[in-house]
Amino acid sequence: MVSNGFMANHMVPMAQLTRRPLTWLWQGRLALGKLAMFDGDPARAKSLVTLDLCARITTGRPMPDGTGGGQPENAVIILGEDVAEDTVVPRLQALGADLGRIFVFASDFLAEQGPFRLPVHARILGEQLEIHQPRLLVIDPITAMLEASINANHDQSVRAALSPLVELADHHRCAVILVRHLNKIKGSHAMYRGGGSIAFNAACRSSWLFDFDPNDASRLIMAQIKNNLAPLQPSLAFRLVQQEAADHKDAPPTLEWLGPSSLTADQLLTRTGAKPGLGSAHDRAWEFLPAFLENGPRPTGEIWDAARQQNLQRRVLQIVRRELGILSRRVWTGDKQLTYWYLPGAVDFPMDEFDKLIAYQQARFPPDPLDDGLEGEEP
Repeated sequence: MVSNGFMANHMVPMAQLTRRPLTWLWQGRLALGKLAMFDGDPARAKSLVTLDLCARITTGRPMPDGTGGGQPENAVIILGEDVAEDTVVPRLQALGADLGRIFVFASDFLAEQGPFRLPVHARILGEQLEIHQPRLLVIDPITAMLEASINANHDQSVRAALSPLVELADHHRCAVILVRHLNKIKGSHAMYRGGGSIAFNAACRSSWLFDFDPNDASRLIMAQIKNNLAPLQPSLAFRLVQQEAADHKDAPPTLEWLGPSSLTADQLLTRTGAKPGLGSAHDRAWEFLPAFLENGPRPTGEIWDAARQQNLQRRVLQIVRRELGILSRRVWTGDKQLTYWYLPGAVDFPMDEFDKLIAYQQARFPPDPLDDGLEGEEP
């Protein structure tokens, strides 16, 4: 931009920025001002855990691992599946929450405005966060809160929906928990089991998987999938406790936290508790491909070579590739054509930008000059 013949400077050196310490709602697990994801199949108590956290925050009680506690704070819940009056309120009461500190959108507002949707209602959400100053915002489930124009399987579309939420979390210094179901693809790599684009996980600074303990069906496990802000935290076990109401009717369940568990998110998804990579070739391929491609596209020749070292056959990789939705492009490099595989959501560029990325990848991982990259490819 040019003004009065001078170039305007819209940047500042980072030396002028004031360092801001990272603060936590739940030490090492839920950072204030950041997004976190709770992933899991239905009936894994994801929503109940968010309510338990609301109850602890609004009453100043410590977190499930015994850390934190102190001054009671407010919470906001945006619901897409459960009804507040007949489901959420009784559960919060059973968990000992201070209902006066937990806020939801009023039914008359929703009747007038329609269901809450992102990003179109981000401004309204910001106004409510300014009024109520919550330390925790729960959106359950996030995929039900996206407006119709947002494609949950498209990286840039998801980023467009979540970017305002990232800004609101940072501005209002509240932790945000997004609840999401798993996709239908079976496998053991937790990072890619959440429904929709990987951009959901990319926008979150931590993510957690909820599933049954494969060694004890009476227990559930909260296991970390990723953590960008702190070392990986120990998994925590808990069980549902069914209360008996005074009128002998079913009462809302509560939670009993049982302490650390050695099970990881990937081990939960194998349903065996065994170390991932020691199971079937199919499960090992589920581990191998996302890990090998997590840093960007790689040519099939390199994939075959690396897979051979893991005793994985191309036929198995082709099957798992389809299950994971891994994409491919063919690129001319000199006098030969190479086929590159890449993770869905990891690349979404026009062809010229993709070519630049491939050039960068080739500088990092020089292709084998004897490899044409096409051997074993499906037509």
